[in-house]
Amino acid sequence: RCFRVLADDPSCRPRQAWIESEARACFESGGVELPRPRGLESAEIHAIYDPPAVTSSGVLDMPSSAGDSRRHATRLVNGAVAGAVGKTVVSPLERVRLVGQTTRPDASALASARNVLAAEGWSGMWRGNGLAVARAASSKAILFAAQDALRVRVGHDFVAGSLAGVLATLLTYPLDLLRTRAAAAVSTASLGAVTASLMREGGGVRALYRGVGATAAGAVAFEGTRFGSFGWLQARSADWWLAPAINGTLASLLAGMVMYPNDTVRRRIQWHRGTETLSYLEAARALLCEGGVARLYRGGALYALKSVPSAAVQFGVYHGLKRLTGDVREA
Repeated sequence: RCFRVLADDPSCRPRQAWIESEARACFESGGVELPRPRGLESAEIHAIYDPPAVTSSGVLDMPSSAGDSRRHATRLVNGAVAGAVGKTVVSPLERVRLVGQTTRPDASALASARNVLAAEGWSGMWRGNGLAVARAASSKAILFAAQDALRVRVGHDFVAGSLAGVLATLLTYPLDLLRTRAAAAVSTASLGAVTASLMREGGGVRALYRGVGATAAGAVAFEGTRFGSFGWLQARSADWWLAPAINGTLASLLAGMVMYPNDTVRRRIQWHRGTETLSYLEAARALLCEGGVARLYRGGALYALKSVPSAAVQFGVYHGLKRLTGDVREA
């Protein structure tokens, strides 16, 4: 198990010689603590060096499938908590950004904030946060747990992140669409009224997946870049409890700014009202006519500002909970 866990970790493959020598020493020593390579957490190293238990018949006592199920369930819970906390912390910034990105493209962030406060009061800054939390909790639970499981099986953080991003998007998209409709409009309409209006426009339940193609395509690039960058940074970071939060923030900023124009286009598709679905090219052309390339980046500064605490909380909480729950294996 000592060698297998190390060898299955993609971040360890460049250190194959170290893996072979230390794994051999691990088995021979009976599980004593040995020097660690950079990029692995202390808790992971202790688990890696623990020799497999041997039954009275001499058979190795390997982890059971029940243990695997418990570990995956724990990761789902960890991801849900991380997503819910992260969204709630930055909800006011996200509300103002969505208003400026969709319904008030010519207004400054300060003007949008004043408009929301005047029409809805301070509680308006958290309008749509219930949907955002529900979506974030479910989406991040699927995203983090799936990425953790896939990174070992596919051997690449970018590919694992892309696949996990598409899966999370397809399973939680209606919540994302409803949240955009609720948060982008400066009004006091209830969630039920927003949902009914959307379904009347789009012809029923299928309206809840309006714009899913652009979102799923964006998730491939965004989550792939984010988790690929995060894995690269983690493999080169010291064993410090704040490292996942810092690396997750940097990776999220990079992926977010690269993919931000796509986010603006998909929000326009989601906000479009009418029975006819707006195509990706039509939405992009309309945005460019409104203000050129700069229009595609409207709200980008607020996105970067809210990404720092949001990503730090998500990655920090998720990996912190993994340590607290003893989840030291990668899949």
